[in-house]
Amino acid sequence: MTKALSSAGGIRRTALPARPRPAPRGGQRRVIVKARIVRMSASSAAALAAHIGYIRRDAALEEKDRGKLFDAMSEDANVFDLTKSIADDRHHFRFIVSPEDGAEMADLKPFVRDLVSQMETDLGTRLEWVGAVHHDTGRPHAHLVIRGRRDDGSDLIMPRAYISHGIRERAEDLVTLELGPETRLEQERKLGAEVAAERVTRIDHFIARQINLEGEFLLKDSPSHYRTLHAARLRTLERLGLAQKLGAGRWQMRESFRNVLRDLSERHDIIKTMNRALAGRGDRRLDADAIFDKSDSDGRSVTGAVLQTGLTGEAHDRAYAIIDSLEGRAVFVELGVAGEVEELKRGAIVTVSPPNLEPKPSDITIDRIARANGGTYSASLHQANDPRSAPEFVAAHVRRLEALRRAGHVERTAEADWKIPPDYLDRAKDYERVQARFRSAQLLVRSELGLKDQEAALGVTWLDEAPLPSGVPLGFGREVAEAQVKRRAFLASLGMRMDSGTGLSAAQKSELLKRDLAQAGRSLSDEIGKPFSPAPDRGHVDGTYREPVSRVSGKFAVIERQRDFTIVPWRQVLEQRRGMAVSGVVRGGRISWALGRGIGTPE
Repeated sequence: MTKALSSAGGIRRTALPARPRPAPRGGQRRVIVKARIVRMSASSAAALAAHIGYIRRDAALEEKDRGKLFDAMSEDANVFDLTKSIADDRHHFRFIVSPEDGAEMADLKPFVRDLVSQMETDLGTRLEWVGAVHHDTGRPHAHLVIRGRRDDGSDLIMPRAYISHGIRERAEDLVTLELGPETRLEQERKLGAEVAAERVTRIDHFIARQINLEGEFLLKDSPSHYRTLHAARLRTLERLGLAQKLGAGRWQMRESFRNVLRDLSERHDIIKTMNRALAGRGDRRLDADAIFDKSDSDGRSVTGAVLQTGLTGEAHDRAYAIIDSLEGRAVFVELGVAGEVEELKRGAIVTVSPPNLEPKPSDITIDRIARANGGTYSASLHQANDPRSAPEFVAAHVRRLEALRRAGHVERTAEADWKIPPDYLDRAKDYERVQARFRSAQLLVRSELGLKDQEAALGVTWLDEAPLPSGVPLGFGREVAEAQVKRRAFLASLGMRMDSGTGLSAAQKSELLKRDLAQAGRSLSDEIGKPFSPAPDRGHVDGTYREPVSRVSGKFAVIERQRDFTIVPWRQVLEQRRGMAVSGVVRGGRISWALGRGIGTPE
């Protein structure tokens, strides 16, 4: 019996397998199970909604299942009620269940229902869940979202061993029961197919387990009946630069060669995704920079239209976008954790930039103090250098040094001082470059409107701000040039003519903005039940922050007053005051907000 604590108090005892099977039984079918526990305090309802949207997207489902998720009893489960319940839970579970022989199974849905039923027996509780079977890869697989509550209302706790081994073993038993034990011929056929694969295979896992302290693999350690296959796999790894033959039956393996294979496999998957997205767009190109490199210190920003969005990663929890860039090339950009990045519309114009790889201000402070103290930094030296520094501020610098120490860049003495090397700032920059792969690219939405919608829009559009193309534009760049010609013709019909090679004047932009906000005011007037009054060019704006509104010219805030309402530039800090009184000062089209703790940055 395995113990699990419940938030309701006490210990729950669940009849679970006490340990994983010591070895696979002969002929056992293989199933890959990937699990993720998502804490709602660290996630959000938006992240959950994004994940649900991903697993029921039409492109991954069979035609009869499009737009639907299934559960224990229904082919069209009530997703809204479940997601609403999960939003109030401490956590929920996400699983991907992928039988190796899924293509040979009649239907994965009965298998998934049997698996969840077995989990309910193991865990001693009824489970609330939804699932979907995807057919968009070479191997059919199922996605599950399981609520993190037991049927008595307490938190559902799954022991680590059960998540790591128990669920997979239950799944393998069910597949083996349906298809029968795997024959020796099937095993050899599958291993043979893995020999040339540019991904991590079962042969690679065996090789990694047998590598000696010198990093060598000896072919004599392979079972005699698999030795020929293993030798062929080693030749593939040699071609990929991951193994080197030292002599008869001796191979030097590259350190962490499986991680390299995982990266290679992920790159292949990305290129396949991009080729599907570019189908029918022969004037777009894929080149060596098709995947946006966040760790490149010389990396350029990419501006273009959002061609496709989705989720990537082993747990399908990282958002990505394919950008149709102005240079006529497509770029794949990983944006960050789904739900924690702004939801992008297809056709929206965005700029993606690498994260800041320069040393942090704390690094500059640490280096300055160390240089003044013979290469030593400490909390006491920091406090002596700047007596006004709060203890929390100094502690943040120490935490920064702890992170750099774990990466091998600085040393801590027994007296809790820090030895700061002369090239500390260069080391900090190197550290930032390594960490960049785990961070999000910087994303700026230039316009939520596509090019067609911008051509005849009342308001200041991205087309009005975009520089005129130089040389012969390609792909999306050519589409922008054509849209700019149509945009100028539309503005000329409004009496706003521009000289060749120039953009809108400040007065013309002001006029377009006023027209845009006046149109928004007319639309909102009936809903609010009050007339719209334009904000002053200079002076105070007081009232209740009602809601944000997206317009052609950008995002704005609706400020409701006793007799009317007005619309002013929006800022994120306003969201914490929705439905509350706010006060701002307008100067030259910018506004500074007073929100109880001082004045907000002008917008």
